[in-house]
Amino acid sequence: MDDVEKLNAFMARAPFHQWLGCHVTAHDATTGTLRITLPARPELRHSPDRETVHGGVITALVDLAAHAALNAVTGIGMPTIDLRTDFLRPAVAPLEAVATPRRVGRSLGVVDIEVFGSDGKLAALGRVVYRTAKD
Repeated sequence: MDDVEKLNAFMARAPFHQWLGCHVTAHDATTGTLRITLPARPELRHSPDRETVHGGVITALVDLAAHAALNAVTGIGMPTIDLRTDFLRPAVAPLEAVATPRRVGRSLGVVDIEVFGSDGKLAALGRVVYRTAKD
């Protein structure tokens, strides 16, 4: 089983992740950068008459992508300490999140995330901090 298959299996353990339908599409073991996609589904929209994805769903994607990127390095699950999402423009699914670990320490991990809409334009930026200590 390669890295991408392992990460998808890890994500599939959580019912919420299964419901979202996200999948890791690529992982660069050298840089730690991970790519994950969120499919287009009507129930993820902001409203019934707009195709844009709800901000809460985008934030969930930010957290999920960041966690998967750190899990690829540490091999452990970890709690979120801080999460920030800056919305730059409305986004239509499918979405792609690109997560890059910035620090993987003994007690904290920090990951930056870019979220792109179906048009390929940058729609959101995220930063997530996790507790990586193995108590």
